[in-house]
Amino acid sequence: MELHHKEISIDSHNHGILKLKPAQKPYNCGGCKESEFDLQQCYQCLKCDFHLHKECVPSPYPFYLGLISCDLTFQLDPKGNTITCDACGKHVRGSFYQGFSLRKPRYLHPCCAKLPFKRTDNGGVVLDLKEKTSLVCLICGNQGHSRDFKSWAYVPRSSAVDYCYHVSCVKGKVETWKTMEVNNQWRSYGSGGGVGTSGRALAVEPTRTQLGIVKSGLQEKAFDFLEMAVEIFNIVVSLLFGLPPLPFSLVVKWLRRNK
Repeated sequence: MELHHKEISIDSHNHGILKLKPAQKPYNCGGCKESEFDLQQCYQCLKCDFHLHKECVPSPYPFYLGLISCDLTFQLDPKGNTITCDACGKHVRGSFYQGFSLRKPRYLHPCCAKLPFKRTDNGGVVLDLKEKTSLVCLICGNQGHSRDFKSWAYVPRSSAVDYCYHVSCVKGKVETWKTMEVNNQWRSYGSGGGVGTSGRALAVEPTRTQLGIVKSGLQEKAFDFLEMAVEIFNIVVSLLFGLPPLPFSLVVKWLRRNK
């Protein structure tokens, strides 16, 4: 487990000490410039609204990433260059890690560079992070991408599962949904409804009765497939965002990409 200092200071922020404590609201990281919805610990300024991922603390030391067999060094910003994160496919707008392997440059958001290679949940489902896979992503169906599409994928280690989830596809779905949720919360607050009213409504799981209705309209095998697909999706969500499981019905809607 990586240890983090309780207090730090960085040259790129001139308000002095940043303290490590749980976030009180979603924020944009002052390092990588990415949106963050997880309310776990991050570094925060006591004088302004500056937040910094633990992973985005500048480091003078390179580290070796075994997944791509590459030594990576920390960079503060892309300096006007247009570069894309190899792991999630999003543009790099702030701090990142840079390296070179297999005759090509490597660029990674700091949080993407620290993604777990393997995850085993309590039910015994094992996921492996892969740079490349021949399996089809259950969200995009490996369709609609440009030739230079980039994304790693989490692949279930099971002969009974013949699909994967692209990191880029999961991030795209969850970030869009969470952004809408946050906006709805603040609109509700402005109209006197109180912060969180809309978000809580979205997060309600189907009741057992509702699930029974869904199940009665599907063959048993198809319903079991959906249950497993949603479970694996939510494991990936926890790895990428640290969020609790998303609503079953919401994830199923995303998986039905052709409807």
